[in-house]
Amino acid sequence: MQIIRTLPILIIFSLFTTLGITNSTKAQSIDWGITGGMNISSHVNKFWYIEDDIELRLRPDIAVGYNVGFIARTKLTRILRLQAEPSLILLGAKYDDTFRLRGTEFQTDSRTELTYVQLPLLLQLTTAPEEQTTYGRKRSRTTFHLSGGLYGAYLLDARFQGTNTGAPIGIAFEGEFSNDVISQYSEYDAGAVFGLGFEYGYYRKLGFETRAQLSAIDSGDNPQQPAFKHRNMAITFSIYVLL
Repeated sequence: MQIIRTLPILIIFSLFTTLGITNSTKAQSIDWGITGGMNISSHVNKFWYIEDDIELRLRPDIAVGYNVGFIARTKLTRILRLQAEPSLILLGAKYDDTFRLRGTEFQTDSRTELTYVQLPLLLQLTTAPEEQTTYGRKRSRTTFHLSGGLYGAYLLDARFQGTNTGAPIGIAFEGEFSNDVISQYSEYDAGAVFGLGFEYGYYRKLGFETRAQLSAIDSGDNPQQPAFKHRNMAITFSIYVLL
């Protein structure tokens, strides 16, 4: 797909565009920060896994992951700002499902773990109360904001792991497994992000934001099963500090 081939260029272009805007606006400074938190994620459509004589079609459920990164932000107007956020994020899904192998039914308690380097590029609309002073000193203030934008991501690692249980010869069996499934996924992902949050502080700011993100492209890449139309979806919860 053309969008997959051009995605690395778009990511680099987005980063340089952000830095270019901030540098060209001399009257405005860049705010830098760090962010971290957790997320709940899953997949759109079933997970397909094929190896030798095993073929699994598993219904995805919610899995818990993490997200950490950096923030670079500049103001465009008094209530509008632009933010780039290079991050490391763990997405995936859990599976509590059954499958059949050589006539025997097994139960799997497993999950996929997809580790991405991700770059959201966001526009944020924020409230901006008047600055107040007390004895000549600026007070801390709380603002609220809405975020919206796009993200691009590169897949670093993909694993399918868990525990299978069953009784293939009438005897209870339980086995753990961990498989590298990066070949089943595209290297790249891209989609839309929407969120809301608040900040407290004047010089150094402490903030919280929750976001929803959804892949806009099929990130499955399984040559054995072209019907594997994998897409990520997640809700993130982050705490951040602007220094």
